[in-house]
Formats: sequence, structure tokens, C-alpha cells
Amino acid sequence: MANWPIGEFKTIGGNILPENKEKKDKDIKIVELCRVPREDEALAIESLLASCNIKCILQSDITRSIYPFTIDGLAEVSILVSDRDLEKSREIISKNI
Repeated sequence: MANWPIGEFKTIGGNILPENKEKKDKDIKIVELCRVPREDEALAIESLLASCNIKCILQSDITRSIYPFTIDGLAEVSILVSDRDLEKSREIISKNI
């Protein structure tokens, strides 16, 4: 395998990909931004972050379509973001919600 300098591109299966893409993805750590009691709140935050080009993951321990209520945090939704986007995400949420 050739050693490509950062910023150079290589062709894999007809697709042009930056060489350092794999290394960047391995360095990403996912952290919890916040928890909300309902899915509709989580979806609103997800949409807000997406409008600022921040990707997030919604995670819950229970299927909310079966049990659409929260009892002692049972159906809470965790919003996860990259550790690189954590501070920016907190600022966006505090200014808009």
C-alpha cells in the first residue's frame, strides 16, 4: 500500500476518498450531551443541531412506541454527539431552548 500524504486522494473501487478519512473516524469519541424525557423533545434538539451541521445519535433503553411514557426516567432519550462538537452543541442548546 502506498503512503499517501495527508490531503492527497486515492481511488478505491472507482470512488475517490481522502486518505486520512479512516484515521479521523477512529479518533472520534461519542459523549452524552443531555437527556430529555420525551422523544419529541429529542427530535427537536436533533433538528436544531442538524441545522448547525452537528450530527447526533438518539439513544434510549426502551422502545417508546410500546411504552410512550416516562416513569422514573424509563423512556428518557439520551442525545449523543462527538466530543469535538460537545461545547458548540451546549452553546446552541442554551441559546435556543
